[in-house]
Amino acid sequence: MFRKLLIALGTTAAVLFVGAWAGSPFLAARALGEAASKGDARALERLVDFPRFRDSLKSEFNARLVGEMRGRTGGDDPLAGLGALLAPTLISGAVDALVTPQAIALMVRTGRTPRPGARDADPATPEKEARRTLGYRDLNTFAIGFDEPGRPGDRALTLLMKRRGLFDWKLEAVDLPEAETEAKG
Repeated sequence: MFRKLLIALGTTAAVLFVGAWAGSPFLAARALGEAASKGDARALERLVDFPRFRDSLKSEFNARLVGEMRGRTGGDDPLAGLGALLAPTLISGAVDALVTPQAIALMVRTGRTPRPGARDADPATPEKEARRTLGYRDLNTFAIGFDEPGRPGDRALTLLMKRRGLFDWKLEAVDLPEAETEAKG
């Protein structure tokens, strides 16, 4: 009898552990959404790894810029090479200034990247919210994807949360949409 009780308790504990482990990113994504809706900068600072997020955004912008420059010039323009050398510095400064708790909140609410030079939107201002899709990319990466409002299936952007320990998650990266989708918005 005592053995059956121990097995039942052990099985229950294992099921609860696996459930909490698998469900923790959904709770973190929900907390991120609530902090963004409220404009809670302190909560966003706890939920976002800003240095890694900035690095991710810089690499996304740099890759897009290099692709666009090659597409426009065919790789034959010497000035394109100079632009490719200077662009990372310009992008780095712009991203460092752009990625703030308010900008992250805007991204989480609307699924769009804020425009450089644009004023930060007021969290109380109603905006069209993108439809969110949640799911694992792998055991330690959780994706929050956004569909364009009014155009289901058009990907606005994808925010990536990374596991820290067993149950803790932080927003660390972003996948930007293809250039054609971004130009529509």
